[in-house]
Amino acid sequence: MEGTFLKDKISFWAMSDDDLIEFLKVDLQITRWDKAIIEGVPEDKFDILNKWIEKNKGKIEGVEVSIIPTLTGLTVEEEQLFENEYSSMLAVDRTKLIKNKIERIQINLATEYIAGSEPQREHAQLRWWEQMLQKAQEQNMANKYRLIREKKATKISTKTAKKYKKASKQLKEIDKELKVAQPLLEKHSHIGKGPRKHNSLLNTFINNFDKEFSKNRKEVPTAKALALEMKKAITNNLAKHSFVIEVEDGNDCIKWRDVKGNIQSSPWGDPMRCRITRVRKERKNK
Repeated sequence: MEGTFLKDKISFWAMSDDDLIEFLKVDLQITRWDKAIIEGVPEDKFDILNKWIEKNKGKIEGVEVSIIPTLTGLTVEEEQLFENEYSSMLAVDRTKLIKNKIERIQINLATEYIAGSEPQREHAQLRWWEQMLQKAQEQNMANKYRLIREKKATKISTKTAKKYKKASKQLKEIDKELKVAQPLLEKHSHIGKGPRKHNSLLNTFINNFDKEFSKNRKEVPTAKALALEMKKAITNNLAKHSFVIEVEDGNDCIKWRDVKGNIQSSPWGDPMRCRITRVRKERKNK
């Protein structure tokens, strides 16, 4: 039998290393499993648990144990808390609030602490909020274009018939502006939607893995679940995938070579889930 422990509470991962290992031993003792998977492991506990498993040659209390880290390096509960905090921010204040959070984290990272009192997972938090800042900035740009178009449309609609000539002149000027802006607007609206020839090796792998993994399943796995399974598969069979240079680097990215031999870097978080969604959409439209 095989089972999974999903450790999603911040309080669980706040325990000391020794207490954490003892707690997991008790969990494993009361199971009747042959194999156990510990999911939701944050980055600051991964090496500790990995060394513990290697020291015991992969078996704890007679159970074959493996671990799966979170994609962000945070705990599952932290990921949800930060997602909720991001969603609760007003769009007009979001960029400023995120910049303030990033600045506070950077100050903490530069502060010298007494050994053992350092804030937990500060580097992972910094990476997460930097990604959210980029997302907020892209949304601000999209909103800016929308407001410009709405403002111009409202201005024209309020003109009376008596001022038709003046409105007509303004329409011509707006038309000229739109003709100039249209290529930029179209380019922006197609970001992330067009074919990525330089990504063909990674996208081909995603497509093949998705079809094989989803085969004969009642429900199609979510993009997040598929990304997790892909990461495990590549890690366990790295030699089979010559285009992969490194499964996970310090920035939680997979490094790989495209068809031209150039080194590419793709984050495992939201960008990877978006990539999986695009690959599925392209396969469906063919």
